[in-house]
Amino acid sequence: MSPQCSDHFSKQGFTLLEILMAIAIFAIVISMAYGSYNATFHIINGAGAQAEIYSKARTAMERIQEDLESFFPGENMEFTGTSESTGGYRADTLRFTSTAQIRLYPNQAPRGDTIIHYQAQTDPETGTLLLYRSELPVLPGTSDTETKDDDDLGLLLCDQLLEVAFDYRNADGQDVEDWGDGEATTTSASLPERITITLRFADGQEETKGTLFKTALTLPGMKKKQ
Repeated sequence: MSPQCSDHFSKQGFTLLEILMAIAIFAIVISMAYGSYNATFHIINGAGAQAEIYSKARTAMERIQEDLESFFPGENMEFTGTSESTGGYRADTLRFTSTAQIRLYPNQAPRGDTIIHYQAQTDPETGTLLLYRSELPVLPGTSDTETKDDDDLGLLLCDQLLEVAFDYRNADGQDVEDWGDGEATTTSASLPERITITLRFADGQEETKGTLFKTALTLPGMKKKQ
């Protein structure tokens, strides 16, 4: 190879410094692209999780409201709310007489008055709350209900809850966490003026106290008084 050819090829190559600079620039570009990619998918996953929480909250709230709006204020009616707590949050239970029932089959005949029971149980795997809904038909002509297995919690309405709370406003305008003693009664004086339902869902973010949903309603037997 002639000296002229050797000089020509040497001028076409890259120095070690140029190669290192190119590698550094390439690494910076890749890291920026990966950061944007990762942030985008983090936002998408977060939005998907929030959408799932909102869907669960809407389903649970609609079910509870429909049950309460179908409250049966007649003979041997029952309305009992008990406040309990777990992990610093409330895990209340609610039991009342209603005409609302979930029909598993389209042609299933209504069963008359039913005791609907909402209760929250701790999920042993996640430590969050599970909200269950059960129905117990009232035997015709009596205030007794059908027997039920103690281990049967009913239908799982929703999960990933931090708090389930029911608050009741009495005739004096005060909000209380417990209501009734489980005894059947036929007087509207034993019913709350208003019921506030609170559901707090775990959102996976330690800096927040969960995603809160709240609504309030009045029982059918109390609407006439207002």
